[in-house]
Amino acid sequence: MGRSNDKSRRAFLAEAAAATIVIPGWANAGTGGSSFARLGGEAGDQPFGSSAIRVVNGLPAGEISPAIHSRPRREYNLLAPMRDGARLAVDIIAPDAEGPFPVILTRTPYDKTSSRTNPFVLDLVRRGYLVAAQDVRGRFNSDGEFDPYRQEHDDGYDTVEWLARQPWCDGNVGMIGGSYVGQTQWFAASHAPPALKAIVPTVSPPGHPFMNEPLYGGSAILAMPEWMVAMGRRSFQMADFSKILEAHQDYFEALPLSKLERISGTSTPWWQEWMKHPKFDAFWESCGYEQYWPRIKVPALNITGWWDMNFLGAPRNFAGMRVHGRTEEAREGQRLVIGPWPHHVNQTRELNGIDFGLNGIVDLNSYTIRFFDRWLRGRGKELDADPRVHIFVVGANQWWEADTWPLPGTRQTPLYLHSQGRANSHRGDGALSFARPRNESPDSYVSDPLDPVRFPWRLEDGPVDDRPVAARPDVLCYTSDVITQPLDVVGPINAVLFASSSARDCDWHVRLADVHPDGSVRFMCHGVLRARFRNGYERGALLRPDEITRFEIDMTATGIRFLPGHRIRIEIASSWFPRFDRNLQTGADNFFTDTGKPVVARQRVYHDHVHPSHISLPVIVAAPRA
Repeated sequence: MGRSNDKSRRAFLAEAAAATIVIPGWANAGTGGSSFARLGGEAGDQPFGSSAIRVVNGLPAGEISPAIHSRPRREYNLLAPMRDGARLAVDIIAPDAEGPFPVILTRTPYDKTSSRTNPFVLDLVRRGYLVAAQDVRGRFNSDGEFDPYRQEHDDGYDTVEWLARQPWCDGNVGMIGGSYVGQTQWFAASHAPPALKAIVPTVSPPGHPFMNEPLYGGSAILAMPEWMVAMGRRSFQMADFSKILEAHQDYFEALPLSKLERISGTSTPWWQEWMKHPKFDAFWESCGYEQYWPRIKVPALNITGWWDMNFLGAPRNFAGMRVHGRTEEAREGQRLVIGPWPHHVNQTRELNGIDFGLNGIVDLNSYTIRFFDRWLRGRGKELDADPRVHIFVVGANQWWEADTWPLPGTRQTPLYLHSQGRANSHRGDGALSFARPRNESPDSYVSDPLDPVRFPWRLEDGPVDDRPVAARPDVLCYTSDVITQPLDVVGPINAVLFASSSARDCDWHVRLADVHPDGSVRFMCHGVLRARFRNGYERGALLRPDEITRFEIDMTATGIRFLPGHRIRIEIASSWFPRFDRNLQTGADNFFTDTGKPVVARQRVYHDHVHPSHISLPVIVAAPRA
C-alpha cells in the first residue's frame, strides 16, 4: 500500500471514529444503560417505514448457483503479507474448473484446518466459489502475537485486498463465519476494502465491547476468562475445544477477576492489558467497530438465535447499518434472521425440553448462497424484493417476515411492578400489570458478593427452567395474572428500575420468563447494568448510598407468543454467577483488580406513583397475515 493511500485511509478512519452514532429509536452506544431505547407509545411508529407482518414457512426460497460435479482443488498455507511484514497462513479450496472465481473468506482464531471438511464449505465450492480460510495473527500457522479484536481491522483489510490480487480471484470477496469469526468480518468491513462485497456474520457480538463481549452492561462475562484459558498462546489448551463453556470451572471462584489468570495456570498478555481498563476508553474503542458504520459499504446477512450468548450483535448491526451504512446498497442490503437457537444456530428443533416444531430448523445454507450469488455474482436480484427480516416466534412456533426491525405495528407497552413489599422469591407477593402503581411499599433484599445467585450456564442453553433461581430470597419475582388471550411480545425490551443500594456500586440483573401451566418457568431474555455506568460506560459515577436512582437496563429482545394459561414473570437480582462476574460492591476505581473486603448491601426496588418501575414490552398490536 502506498504512502498517500495509507494517509487518506487514516484520515477517513479518524473521521469515522469521531462520528456520533445514533440509531432512531435506540439509545446512543456511548451512553450507559440501554442500547435499545423505548420507541414511543403509538403502534406503527417505525424508524424505517412500515409494512405488514406475514406468517411464512421458513426462509424465502429461490434459485441458487448450480452445483459443479468435480473434485475440489486444495492449497495449504499460502502466506498473505500484512502491512507490518507479518505473514498470515491461508488455505484455499477451489473448484476444479476454469477460474477466476469469487472468493469467500473466513478468518478464524480456531484453526483454519476445520474448514477443510466442513460440509457447507464444500457445497460453496461445488457452487463455483473459492473458499479461503485464514488463521488470524498469532494463531496456529500465522505470524505475530494474538491481540483479540484490535488486530483484526488492518489484518482483515490487508487479507481481502491480497486475495483480490490473486490470479484465481475475480475481484469479488465475501466473508462468512460465526462468533469471533463473525466479528472479523465487521472488523474488515470497517476499513472498507474495495474488493469486499458482502458478509454473512453469524452470532457476531456487537461492535461495542461493553454491550455484550467481553463486558455486558459493564459486568464481565466469565465466558471470556474460560476462552482465554482454552485458547492458549497459539493453539488450544484443552483436549476438545468444542466442549468449552459447558461446565463450572474452579478458577471462576477467584477474587478479584484479575487473579483468574494466575489461578488458572496461564499467562496471557492481552488479558493483563484488559485488566487495566475498567471504563470504556481509547483502548476499548480500538476493540470495537460500530463507530465505523458510516464507512461500511457492504450488505450483510445477520444471523442469530434468541438464546445466543452474542444475540445483541445481529439486530444492533442490522438497525445501525440500515441508518448509517455508507452507501444505499449497504443500507438496503442488510438482512436479519433470528431463530429459536442458542450459539450454534440451526442445529436442533428442541432446546431444554421445548420443541419448536418442524420449522425450528430451516434451509439456512441455501439462503446464504442466494445472498452471495446476489452480491458476489450479480445473480438473483429478486432477493432485493424479499422482506429483510425473518424471525421465529416462540409459542406460536411460526416464522414471521417483515421489512423492518423493530417490527411494524410494535407498541412499546409498560408492564409495571407491584407488591406490598414482599416480592422475595416466587413465594412472595410480587405482581405485574399494565396499571401504574399507586402507594406501594418497596421490595428489598440483601446482596452478598460471597453468596451470589448461582445458576449454571452453558453455551448451548436456551429456555432453561428458572425455578431454582426464583426460590432464593435475594431474587425478587413479579408475576402476572394468568393470560386469557394470546399476547405477542416481539422486539426490543428494556427495564426502568427506580432502586437504591446501601453500597456505592452494585449490579442489577433483570430476567424475563414465561411461566407455563405445568409450573416450569422458561427463561426468555435478560439484561444487566453495573450501576456506576448508568450515565455512560466511559465515566463511572458511584451511587449515593440509599438514594433512589433511575436505572434503564437493556434486556436485548425476545420473540414470544404468551399463550392462554401462561403468565409473565420478571426476576430482579444483583448477581448471576458464574454467567457474570461478582461485583464486590466496594466502589473501587478498578473493579477488575479490587482487593477490598466485599460489601454486603441492602437493595431496594421502588414501585409507586412517583417511582413506577416497569418493563417496556414490544407488543404486536396487529395480528400477522398468513
